[in-house]
Amino acid sequence: MLIVKLIRFFLGYVVFTGAGGFPERFLNLCVKYRIPLWDLKNHGETFEGKTTIRGYKHIRPAAFRAGVRLRIHEKRGLPFLTAQNKKRMGLLIGFAVCAALIGILSMHIWTVEVSGNVNIPTETVLETAERLGITVGARRKSLDAKALADELLYEIDGLSFAAVNIDACKAVIEVRESIAQPEILDTETPSNIIADEAGILTKIEVYSGTAALPVGSAVLKDDLLISGVVQNLDHSETLKGAQGNVYAQVERNMDFSCENTAFLTCSAVKERYILEFFGLHIPLGRPIGTESYAVKQYLSDGKTQLPVGITRERAENFNTETTLEASADRARFAAKQFASAYKSIWNDSVILAEHITFDFENTEPFIHGTVTCEKEIGINREIFVEKISD
Repeated sequence: MLIVKLIRFFLGYVVFTGAGGFPERFLNLCVKYRIPLWDLKNHGETFEGKTTIRGYKHIRPAAFRAGVRLRIHEKRGLPFLTAQNKKRMGLLIGFAVCAALIGILSMHIWTVEVSGNVNIPTETVLETAERLGITVGARRKSLDAKALADELLYEIDGLSFAAVNIDACKAVIEVRESIAQPEILDTETPSNIIADEAGILTKIEVYSGTAALPVGSAVLKDDLLISGVVQNLDHSETLKGAQGNVYAQVERNMDFSCENTAFLTCSAVKERYILEFFGLHIPLGRPIGTESYAVKQYLSDGKTQLPVGITRERAENFNTETTLEASADRARFAAKQFASAYKSIWNDSVILAEHITFDFENTEPFIHGTVTCEKEIGINREIFVEKISD
């Protein structure tokens, strides 16, 4: 439908109105004379329609025989625009330049998309693709899709499949991630499982080796938990790789305050903007140094990202030392430290109990207490065996 509208625009057409006579006979005569009509609308005693320039020139006999009075309501299309603006050569030149620019830009890549990745970040794939030449502004004909897909497989670890599809002005990188091989337990290399920290044993799961302590025992760091020395029925001993999980109840101290804590505040900020236009980077200012970060924003219609946008570079210098004077600011700082530590404990273990005291009314706000949690404390350590030669 869009192509039909474009053809009609370039060839030009006329919007006309008709009144009186016999409209049905008029339409039948237009069909007989092969005059194209479309968008016919009935307005009671009048009707409206559209036809080509050539069709309107040959429509008068049909209107005369049907007794219909015709009048041109509007002239549309490129021929009429050209006739109206023939003295405005700048407009025609601008139209020609615009058409040529669209033709040139259509030969380049406008957007690059990634699909199929789950664990590998999209940014990693895009950075590798840009280094290989798959970037906004690249010529479509210069991209060897098969060779680029092979290079992506070689450059990015964890991919089992990669394909580069060039669809019009869009490059789509399809990837499939390889399935990680299951970890094979090493039971041949002699080793022990020792405690990584102090606690009270709550659960021991032995897959290979011999448990050195019962559940409920108190252990210190580096104490033996599962031994790789296994006693046989004939009372001989065999060295194996100890395997298993050992869980213990441990305590975490939660002491946070903001006494005489010094901070570095921002003393200077530099910014620069860069115009991104179809792969071209047009800086709008002087470089601001290497210690900066950039944020890119491209125009988008919600689904497709256009290759036109702005990059903002920003550099901040933190070299001014200061302290928090307000009691509320000190309390917020202590609370933020506590929240971060509590989240870490929550992610790594199971919280069993907590005894926390909050005092934000004091001049020096503080948080004090302990969190009791259950976590795995066993780590594997190899047994070094000295071989005695005969």
